[in-house]
Amino acid sequence: MPEGFAQEGWLAWGVGLLIGFPLLAVLFGEMLYRAENAAGVPTRSLGRALLFVLPSLVVYLLFTRVLELDDANVWVRIAASAFWIGAIYLALALFNMVWSRGAEDEASWRNKVPTLVINIARLFFILLGFAFVVSTIWGVDLGKMLAALGVGSIVLGLALQDTLGGLFAGITLISARQFNVGDWIKAGDVVGQVVTVNWYSVSLRTFEDDLLVIPNSVLARDTFRNYSRPNPLHMERIVIQFSEELPPNRVREALLEAARLTPGVLDAPPPQVMLRELADDAGAYEAHLFFDDYARIDGIRDAYLTHAWYAAKRHGLVFPIEDHQVFHFRGREMNLGSDDRIAPEQLADTLAELDLFSLPREVLETFSEGAAILRYGKGERIIQEGQRSDAIYVLLTGHVHTFAYDAEGKAHSMGTASPGELFGIVSALRHRDSLVSVFADSDVQVARLKPERMEDVLQAHPEVAQEVEQAIDARLESIEALRRRDRDRHGMAPTRSEPLGVTHDR
Repeated sequence: MPEGFAQEGWLAWGVGLLIGFPLLAVLFGEMLYRAENAAGVPTRSLGRALLFVLPSLVVYLLFTRVLELDDANVWVRIAASAFWIGAIYLALALFNMVWSRGAEDEASWRNKVPTLVINIARLFFILLGFAFVVSTIWGVDLGKMLAALGVGSIVLGLALQDTLGGLFAGITLISARQFNVGDWIKAGDVVGQVVTVNWYSVSLRTFEDDLLVIPNSVLARDTFRNYSRPNPLHMERIVIQFSEELPPNRVREALLEAARLTPGVLDAPPPQVMLRELADDAGAYEAHLFFDDYARIDGIRDAYLTHAWYAAKRHGLVFPIEDHQVFHFRGREMNLGSDDRIAPEQLADTLAELDLFSLPREVLETFSEGAAILRYGKGERIIQEGQRSDAIYVLLTGHVHTFAYDAEGKAHSMGTASPGELFGIVSALRHRDSLVSVFADSDVQVARLKPERMEDVLQAHPEVAQEVEQAIDARLESIEALRRRDRDRHGMAPTRSEPLGVTHDR
């Protein structure tokens, strides 16, 4: 190299730094501004990193190229360290900017990578850069440092083994993504919804609305069940016992009827009832109910067992405790399968008290032959719109509500019935599908009468026939008026739905 150029080299570096630094600062600033406007990704941290890297690089070149200080000089080492620390920060800021570009898309693979894994990767990169600066610039022997740190880490590890165990267990749980916030899990004997997941613990909100904190080290050592994965569909098993004398198909019919009336139970997969055991004068039946919201499990179990009780009474099914009471206490006098306050032999007297059509008692005895007394719980459907009724119902106790539906499927009240009133007569006597649905407004008892008995009464008593015909015509006129309004408004036939707040099939 020519001697004159070597002597004037510091001047060239000085002029280059004096001119180049402002130009680079303006150039990088303009690039960041355009990148933020084009991609919509914040570049503020990247700008701060560049403003730290460029001055430290200028100072380092000033010391080494202009002032020609030796690399062993402490100020040169400080400037070099500042430059490499800034370069590490710049690399992390650039990584964060690129990584955040796909964070808006929930389906992106970036959202499937646990945050803790990204943080650990960042920490590893920072430690690697620190080791490079310490060993290359300051000449520290990393082998001796690691040996010293190894002894200290053993002591620290023994002191923090529980904390470190929870940390690595948390890393394992979060990385495996075996559950997310919002999932319902069972850990040990506790069931709860996941509220938070961090590196040390998992917080659950139980059905009692208590907050349960489980250390990750405990959760990792035990087995747990996730009720929300792989999909929210869940099957609940409910066991109910009946007398072994009852035909299994009859019991299945009643329990499946209860499942169809339970809100929240899905039609697909359909509910199932299985006979699990016959022993000790009792048969154990297991109902399989499918639903997709585990938070409702207590309400679904309660509703199903309630409907199962009423369905069992309607089907004349005997629970084991009742069978035991029959044998020891009441014998033949007990009304098996039912604890109704109105016994079948009392039906004629009850109808007379209700002044049904003002008929004499002997006619009411003929009218009630072959009738069954049934119980329905509040909210249960007695008659379904669109299905043909093969019986006429007389309300004995409680109240029922009748609904018809418009073209939009909205339920319209057609009135309530009190004890002594009949319903289902339009479908049963006209031999057509029911135009309304009837629901129990409270716990009710109804007499289920045979249509032929009603026809015999109508033939023998013209005044009753006229009263019934007037009632039928009035109900048909009300329903036709509702549907006529719908046809005028929508130009289409009515559709079916269920009234709000009433127990119904799905």
